[in-house]
Amino acid sequence: MERFLFIYNLLAALSDGRLFRSLFSTLLRVLSVALIIYLIGDTIERWQEIYYGNEITTLFIGEMIRILSGYAVIHLMLLRAAEIHTLSNPLYTLSEVITVIIRLSGELLFIITLSITITTTLQLLGLNVQLLIPELAKIISPLLEHKSALWIGVAGTGLSLLFLVAGHFASELLEMILRLSRNSEPR
Repeated sequence: MERFLFIYNLLAALSDGRLFRSLFSTLLRVLSVALIIYLIGDTIERWQEIYYGNEITTLFIGEMIRILSGYAVIHLMLLRAAEIHTLSNPLYTLSEVITVIIRLSGELLFIITLSITITTTLQLLGLNVQLLIPELAKIISPLLEHKSALWIGVAGTGLSLLFLVAGHFASELLEMILRLSRNSEPR
């Protein structure tokens, strides 16, 4: 009869935060593995283009930017998944998980924006590097016509830093609110 009465165990897992910690930690790990598989497949496909292409150096530079940014994204996701898994406060589990997710979002936006900025700036300077996402070429191509490499480089770098600061700031604000609420509880 006990095996049919699972609601109590489910409520206990929800109350102490185990379910949320496991869910978000596992989700980040699964997304990391999916990104690894995608990057390996896409890298093999692009290396064939590089091998048979004429502009080996420029395609190699674009591919290295993509691989390094992909590695940084995967590593960040795995580190934040481990951080979520080790959270231990049962009172504010979801708030602490969201704090880590907000911080991760700022860091991911920083890496993605910076790598797109570097790739676009290199294209404006005359290097024919492939974009990280081929569909992005449709969006960026109008910008490439204006030959504004310096403007795109500075604005993109500034925007990526803004994303990083905003993510960490929002995370710190939520942590501060959590600390205030913990300190105001009766002991």
